[in-house]
Amino acid sequence: MSEAESDLKFDVLLDRVLSHWPDSIDVTQIIVAGDRQDLYVVSGLGRLGDSIVEALEGSADAVLLISLCDALTSTIRSAALYFMEVKPASLRASTVRRNFEDRLHRAATNPDLGWTEEDVLLINRYFAVSLK
Repeated sequence: MSEAESDLKFDVLLDRVLSHWPDSIDVTQIIVAGDRQDLYVVSGLGRLGDSIVEALEGSADAVLLISLCDALTSTIRSAALYFMEVKPASLRASTVRRNFEDRLHRAATNPDLGWTEEDVLLINRYFAVSLK
């Protein structure tokens, strides 16, 4: 496997994105929308995720890194229902990966999301490397 291909491996991408996240996130502040327990916001998590996305936007592989950052944010949000503190590096990689790859499939097939043809080609390369 070439170095360029190894850079597309999920574990390598995850390590790169995790390096932007704090070691631990306080998720004690949950704001629930009325009586719907499934509609909630973790105070500050969206801002944190957005600031990390901003740092990743200039990367040549931004479509992968941003989708992975969004998958981490979503997984942390889900974990916040059960924990008061979440350590992103301790999340199940398989759960984050499933969320990430679902997002990539949507990015590759939904032009309304605004990704370029080059981004879609990179997504396809990611899946080709992942299946090896």
